Amino acid sequence: MYRRVFEPNWNNSMFANMRKPYIYYDFEQGIYEFYMPTNIDGAGKLHFWRIIIKCYDEIDKESIQSRQIDLQTPYTRPVGIIDRETICHLAKTTTQETKKTLREAWAHGGRKEWFKNLLRGFQHKKQKGYFTLIVVHESPEIAIKRLLALIYNFSKKGIVGFLKKLKLQSWMFEEYLNKRHNSSLLMLVKKFSVTIQHILKNLLETFDWVKMKLKDLYAEIGRQNVQKTKIQPLLKEIREVVDVFRRENSLRNVDVPDPPIIKELMVVLERKIRK
Repeated sequence: MYRRVFEPNWNNSMFANMRKPYIYYDFEQGIYEFYMPTNIDGAGKLHFWRIIIKCYDEIDKESIQSRQIDLQTPYTRPVGIIDRETICHLAKTTTQETKKTLREAWAHGGRKEWFKNLLRGFQHKKQKGYFTLIVVHESPEIAIKRLLALIYNFSKKGIVGFLKKLKLQSWMFEEYLNKRHNSSLLMLVKKFSVTIQHILKNLLETFDWVKMKLKDLYAEIGRQNVQKTKIQPLLKEIREVVDVFRRENSLRNVDVPDPPIIKELMVVLERKIRK
């Protein structure tokens, strides 16, 4: 993203405000932090959107509360101003205690009580643009799709808000979305300064990059769903063969396989692979 969007816009002969990508990662702790430039002020300081992701195997309210303050403290700081922040708690599943609490809430209070106990995002500062997102899904592709969808929507709102400040109509951006090019929209801001034109260019290219990644993720999720539908019948047949294998070998040494059973398993696999 830095090489494709941010470096051409903010590290050139006119603007030298972002000479490197501002990122931090710790694989052991499951933390990834990065900064997206949003605009530049009259003093020449670049403003950034801080996004940090914390990954868990399982999650509950206690784990969120225990890490929230630490995650609000930047691990690395850009040369500029942080004017918005998104913290994402990302996990494969919730803890057994959380699942039990949700089941009991549903049983006693119905949907309303269940919703109160659900892990939900919240605004962690009173300032606009500071939001904590909680994503729980066993599929990493779907989890990242939800995070990118949030960035996509926030980027879209940022562009619409920027156009309103310039006294331009929001439908101009909708027209840009339909036509898929930004030349007409950039032509409308020619009367403004070069800096304003550059800010809009960066916002549009950032938005396009996020949308492209979302499109790639949708395609990947679709391919995985197709593969699952093809592999599920195979898995069912394998389980049936393995059950037979275990029954017929229950009184034998498990290290000595039964040749007919193994042969049957291989026949099933070869038949499915040919299909």
